[in-house]
Amino acid sequence: MQRIRAATASIVLVADNAQLIVDIVSLLADDATSVCVHGSFDRFLDALSATTPPDVVILDDSFDHDASLHIRMLRQRMPSVLVAYVNARDDARMISLLDVGSDDAMVVASAAVAARLQSLARRARTVNAGARIAVGDIVFDREGRRVWCAGNEVVLTPHEFGVVDCLFWHAPKAVDVDAIVEFVWGTHAADTRRTLVQVYMSYVRKKLAASSRVGIRYVVGLGYAFAPKVRTTGGRLRYSSATGRPDPPLRSG
Repeated sequence: MQRIRAATASIVLVADNAQLIVDIVSLLADDATSVCVHGSFDRFLDALSATTPPDVVILDDSFDHDASLHIRMLRQRMPSVLVAYVNARDDARMISLLDVGSDDAMVVASAAVAARLQSLARRARTVNAGARIAVGDIVFDREGRRVWCAGNEVVLTPHEFGVVDCLFWHAPKAVDVDAIVEFVWGTHAADTRRTLVQVYMSYVRKKLAASSRVGIRYVVGLGYAFAPKVRTTGGRLRYSSATGRPDPPLRSG
């Protein structure tokens, strides 16, 4: 199964205006772009400590806030994030937002809002395409140490991430147990290698189970690899290749 460059982007919208939220989410959210909404800047910052940073932050300027302070706080936490304001009251306010560090700012009811927001999302996806690769609907960012499955980000432990990294590194070829252990752990006792890999493969499979397009199969005599799934007439998912097999039984030595 071939790897492709993944032009994806994650966007945060800070707003509490229901219509604005509907308009922006419907405009930007698709298979390649996720939009997460927070009702206030403080809520967004609280959530940021427990989640990975977005690529773009869109803020509603109709809030009573100190834009200069907010932009400094964002840059301290996320130096490369794109920041844009919507609903600036007039051109003077728009220029002020740009002067204090916003990457874009749009006057309320401007006819260019949709095009400029789409441009920001497209810019983020283009940048990310240089760093992210995908197999089916599983997206991998080695530098950012991030993984998405079926459009949602997946939290992995360091060793789980190493297993996924190894599979992507070798894709579309299968990788054997010894190579996985060497890649993830460096060295490990030979009599526990198979058990170690099987345990972590089970963890990774569970966390990537939401994918309807890709699974991890065991290829007899070769090792583990990503494989496309197909849905049978009964609605069950299976691998499309006849070479896929369940993991071999545990054994010592």
